[in-house]
Amino acid sequence: MASGKLVRALAMSVSLLSSTIVFATGLIIVSPASNHSVSSPVRVVAQFPGPTQIDSIIVSVDNIEVRQAESITPLDLSIPMSEGNHLLTVKGVRPDGSEVSSSQWVNVSAPTATASIANPSSSLVYGNIEEKSGWYIYPDQGNPVCSAKPTLVPTPSLDGISGMFYLGPKGQFNNCLWPILLGSSSTATHFTLDTHYRLSSPAYPQGVEFSSNKHVGTQWYKFSVQCSYNKGIFSVWDTAGGRWSPTNIPCKRPALNSWDHLTVNTQITNGKAVFLSLTLNGVQYPINQSFNPSPKASSYSFGVHFQMDGNRAANAYYAWIDELTFTAW
Repeated sequence: MASGKLVRALAMSVSLLSSTIVFATGLIIVSPASNHSVSSPVRVVAQFPGPTQIDSIIVSVDNIEVRQAESITPLDLSIPMSEGNHLLTVKGVRPDGSEVSSSQWVNVSAPTATASIANPSSSLVYGNIEEKSGWYIYPDQGNPVCSAKPTLVPTPSLDGISGMFYLGPKGQFNNCLWPILLGSSSTATHFTLDTHYRLSSPAYPQGVEFSSNKHVGTQWYKFSVQCSYNKGIFSVWDTAGGRWSPTNIPCKRPALNSWDHLTVNTQITNGKAVFLSLTLNGVQYPINQSFNPSPKASSYSFGVHFQMDGNRAANAYYAWIDELTFTAW
C-alpha cells in the first residue's frame, strides 16, 4: 500500500511539474511572425497563458527594455526598431513574482520609398492589411456583437498570422462591417484587391463582402463585391444607385476548414467605377459593369473594408482573413 501511495504521489508531482512547464512556456508572440520581414514601427502582439493574472508586461529588444506596457492581455502595441535583425522578448510578471516569457528574432526591413503613381509601371502596394492597426467598426444592419478589430492569431493562417473577425447577431440578417484607411493619391485609377478568407461555420453566413474605395475630390468610387451564398452568385455595388447588381459569377459555400482566394480588378474610367474581373480560387471571370460615383466631402484617400453578413437564424461565426493586399497605380 505504501509503495502504491508513493507511486501515485510521484505521478501527481510529475503531472504538476509538467503542467508548470507548459504554463511557463505558454506565452505566444503572434506578431511579428518569425517568417515575416516587417517595417518599423513593429506591431507586437502576444497571447499569454490563461487563465492567469499578469501584473506587468515588459518588452525588450536585443535584451534592452524598451517598453513597460499595461497588464492588458493580449498585448498589442507598436515598437520602433532600426533596420536589421533584432531579438524581441516579451515577459509577463505574475502577482507572485514568477515570470512567463517568449523571444524570437525579427527582421526589420528598410523603409520602402513611395512609388510614383504618375508612372504606370509603379504601384502602391499594401500587404498583410489584416495585421495593420487602424481597423474600426462601421455601423451596419441590425445591432450585432462585432469584434472591435481583427484579432491576430497564429492559426489558422497561411503565413503565420491571420486576422480573426467575429459576428454575433442579435436578430435576423445582422451584419458587421470593418473599414481601414490606407493612404491617399490624387492620380491612382487602377486597383487590385487580393485576399484569402476562411469561415468557422460555412453554413451560417448569409454572405461575405470585400471592398476597396477611392475618393477623387468630391467623388467617391466604391468597389464592393458580395458573395451571396443563398443566391449562389457574386454581386457588385452600384454606388450612385445604392443597390447590388448581380453577376453570373458563381459563389458557393466553402468546405469546412478551407481557404477561398479572391482577387478583384477595378479601375476608374471616364468618371465611372468599372468592375473589370474577379478571380476565385484560380478561375477568372469577367465582370464589365460600371457605375457612377456618389458625392462626398473632398478627399483623395483610399482604403478597403470587410463585411460579415448574418443569416435569418442569427447564427454567430468567425472569419479569418489572411494575406489581404491592395494595389493601386
